Amino acid sequence: MKRGLLACTALIVLTLDGCSSSNATKGSKPDQPYEDAMDTGKTVYGIGQAAQAEAQYRTAMDRALMRDDAVAIHEAGFNLATVLLVQDKPRKALQSLGETETALSLRNVSDTSDLAVIRAAALYRLHDMMFASQAVDRALQSPDMGIRERALYLSGLIAADQKRDAVLAQRVNDLAAFHENGASVDRQELLARLELLQDQPELASDGALSVVKSRRDALDYRGMRRALTLAADAAEAAGHPRQAAALRQQESASQQVEDKKAEESGSAETP
Repeated sequence: MKRGLLACTALIVLTLDGCSSSNATKGSKPDQPYEDAMDTGKTVYGIGQAAQAEAQYRTAMDRALMRDDAVAIHEAGFNLATVLLVQDKPRKALQSLGETETALSLRNVSDTSDLAVIRAAALYRLHDMMFASQAVDRALQSPDMGIRERALYLSGLIAADQKRDAVLAQRVNDLAAFHENGASVDRQELLARLELLQDQPELASDGALSVVKSRRDALDYRGMRRALTLAADAAEAAGHPRQAAALRQQESASQQVEDKKAEESGSAETP
């Protein structure tokens, strides 16, 4: 189903258990090329081949449009935008989301709050906080618990960047209602950010380093680097410049390797 990739992506963004294929054609004769593309996209994404997953979801989107199937368009569009964001292509993700939303609007589909959380993550990645906040507000209206969890986390990140302690504290409290491991790690990160804003750098440092391990264990290296930067900021605020410098070097080394891989594959966007 369309929301299946959300738990598998680093930010987003977006932030549901497992990745599953489409059930869009249940009750009718299935469009086998669509089903095959969705299943293959899920499989290759699961082994870290986001570029191959992108190609499969583009094929699925073409089949969905050919079929004139709003549910299939929604599902393929959600997964396509997700893998574009995973590949650090926020602008292309936004373009893809716009095309999906236009196609759904033509077919009188109004509930696109799941797409809004990906839009918010892409805009956050591009440092467009105003429009990211607007997209988050839409996503917070979703009836889907997984979508709302992601939106709460993104809202907290935005609040932390804007140094809005009260909003950040509320998001920490909101996430306490979600008991999945991923949500617990998201909450721990937001709590560390709140502690840093409230001049408790030692607590923030301990929390951030725990998040580093959790993100690493989940293979979320972008999230790991974000937590390393947070830990470095906390160490610096606590008066530990050498520790802060070491943490920044760790973050930089990880980023350099990823940038090199992206350059070799041609998968990253040009800033």
